[in-house]
Amino acid sequence: MNTTAYGEPLESISFTVLGEPSPEGSTRAFYIPKLNRTVTTHQNQSQLNAWRNRVATEAQNVLCGREWTTDRASAYTVDVDFVLVRPPSIPVHRRIHPTVKPDIDKLVRAINDALTGILFPDDCQVVSIRVSKDYEGGRRPGAYIHVSRYSNVREKVRKSSRKRSPPSPPPEEVPFDPRDD
Repeated sequence: MNTTAYGEPLESISFTVLGEPSPEGSTRAFYIPKLNRTVTTHQNQSQLNAWRNRVATEAQNVLCGREWTTDRASAYTVDVDFVLVRPPSIPVHRRIHPTVKPDIDKLVRAINDALTGILFPDDCQVVSIRVSKDYEGGRRPGAYIHVSRYSNVREKVRKSSRKRSPPSPPPEEVPFDPRDD
C-alpha cells in the first residue's frame, strides 16, 4: 500500500473468506413481452449469491466487538489475494500461475459488491485496489482481504485577515563584471 498518496490509514481490517471464489458473472437482460418488463440475470447467480453472502458474513463477524466507521467522507483501499484450487489435470510445471478463468476483475467486483454497505457505504469510494490470484501454495483456497479507511478531506487553510504591507523591493544587485577581478 502506498501510504504517501493517501497518508496513514485511520483504521484497517483484515479477514479471510475460505472457499472457492466466485466471479461476478456477465449480466444478461431479457425483455418479457407478456410482463412488459426487462429482467436482468447473472450468468452464475446461485454461486455468486452464496459467495457474496459468505464474504458479507465474514466481514460482519470480524466487525463484532470492534468499531469501524463507514462514512461518505472517507476513501477506502482494498487488497485481495485470491487463492484458487489447482486443477488436478494441470501439473505444477505446466502452469505456474492461474492464467485462465475466472477473470481477476470479475473476482474483485464480487468482493466489492459484497462489502458495500458493510465496510464502505458505496464501492465508488474505493480509490485503490490491489489484487492477486494464485494457486494454493500452503494457503487454503479463498480470499484474503485487507480494507483500510483514509481521510478524504483536508483542513481548510484560511488566509489571514490582516492587511499586509506591500512587499519590499528586492535589493539592487551589482552586475558581475569579469574585469573587476
